[in-house]
Amino acid sequence: MIFNRKIRLIVTDEQARILDSQSKKCNWLYNQLLAIARDDYINNGNSKKLLSGRNLRNQVPILKQDNPFLKTVHSSPLKNVALRLKDAYMRSFKQGNGLPKFRAWKKKWFSLLYDEPNKGFRINGRELKLSLGTNKEGKRLYITLALEDTPASPESTIKNLRITKDHKAYYAVFCIEKPDKKPAKRLKWIALDPNHKNLMVGINQDGVSYEFKNLTQIKYWDKVIDRLKSKRDVCLRKAKFIETYEGRGYWQPSKRWLRINKALDKAYNARREQIKQGLYAIANRLAKTYDLVLMGDYTPTLETAKYDNMHRSMLNRTAIAKARKIIAWVMEKSGKHFKEVAEEGTTKTCSFCGHEEKKDPTVRVFTCPNCQTTLSRDINSAINIAKKENLLPCLGYVEDLSRTTYTVAWDYTRCDLMVQMN
Repeated sequence: MIFNRKIRLIVTDEQARILDSQSKKCNWLYNQLLAIARDDYINNGNSKKLLSGRNLRNQVPILKQDNPFLKTVHSSPLKNVALRLKDAYMRSFKQGNGLPKFRAWKKKWFSLLYDEPNKGFRINGRELKLSLGTNKEGKRLYITLALEDTPASPESTIKNLRITKDHKAYYAVFCIEKPDKKPAKRLKWIALDPNHKNLMVGINQDGVSYEFKNLTQIKYWDKVIDRLKSKRDVCLRKAKFIETYEGRGYWQPSKRWLRINKALDKAYNARREQIKQGLYAIANRLAKTYDLVLMGDYTPTLETAKYDNMHRSMLNRTAIAKARKIIAWVMEKSGKHFKEVAEEGTTKTCSFCGHEEKKDPTVRVFTCPNCQTTLSRDINSAINIAKKENLLPCLGYVEDLSRTTYTVAWDYTRCDLMVQMN
C-alpha cells in the first residue's frame, strides 16, 4: 500500500527564510527553462528538441555553470523542476490543459521535491535533515527541521519527500509504502446510497438502516465566503504601482483588500479541513464496524440540476465524490473491502417484487402498486445496491421501511458522530 502523509514542520524565522530562498531559486529556474523552451520552439524551429528524452533536464547543469547560486540547491529539487515543466507540456498536448505559463513566486510557493529514498534527506525520530547543496567552497549545506509527528512506522518505507507551504505554514509530505494488511472476511456489510436530501442512506446485514445527514459546515462556510468576497470586491485590486527595474513593476492591492483576501484564504482552508474531518470520522466508523462497504456510483451533474438556482445546493455543496474516495481509502487502509456499484435501475425498481416504475425526485416515500409494500426511496435504492452483489440481510428487514432506523450526524462542535434512533 502506497499513501501520502502530510506533517507540519516546526521552523524558526531563519529556517523559514532558507526554505523560501530554496523555493525562489527553483521558481526562477522553472521560468528560465520555460523561456529557453519557448525560444527554441519559436526562433529555432525546435532544433534542440527539449521535450524529447532528458534534453530539458540536461539544461539544468548548463544553467548552474552560468548561475552559481543554483548550486546551493540540492540536485533533486533542481532536476524535478525540469521534469515538472516537461510534464506540464505533456499534459497540455494530451489532455488540453493549456501551455505552461511563467510562475509568480508571490502567488504560489514552489514546492521542493526529493524524489529518491534517503537522497537529500534523512529522518531521525521527529527530526528531518535536509541537504541544500554546496557553498562557494564546495562544502555541503544542511538544515535540520522539527516534525510535529513521526512520519512512518518501522515496517514502512519512505519513497520520497516534498516540502510545501500553505497559509504561512510549512509541511513535509511523505510518500510511504506500507505492507498490505490481510483482507478481512466479509462477515459484516453495509450498502450505501448517496443522494442530495442527505449525504447517504445505508442498510446493513441485519436489515437496520442509517441516514447520514449532510455536513452543515458546507452551507455555513459558503455564506462566510460569500460575505468576504462581496467586501473584497469593492476594494481596490490595483491600488499602487510598485516599480522594480527598467520601467517594469507590478500593481499592489490596497491594505483592506489584502486583509480581506487573507481572511478569505483562511475561510477556504477551514471549510476544506472541516469537511475532511467529518468525512474521515464517518469513514473510520464504517471501517471499524463493517468488513465490506458497497456504495452507489452516483455523481451529480448539470443534467441533475436542471435550474441555475439548483447548482449550488446540488453541485457545490455536495460531498458525494469526496466521501466515496475517502471511504474507499480508509477501508483499504484498514484491510477491509470497498466496492463501487452501478446504480442503474436501483431507484425505480421495487426491492421486494422487482416492479419498475419511474418516480419523480420529490417522491421520497412510495407504495409499490404490485406488492403494496411501502418503502423509503433511499432505503429501496440501498437494498437494490446490496442485491446487485447478491447480499441480503440475514435476519430480514426491520418492520417499517418507510423511514430509517437511525440518523447519523457529524457534530463539529463536539468532534463526534451523533447517532439518534428515529
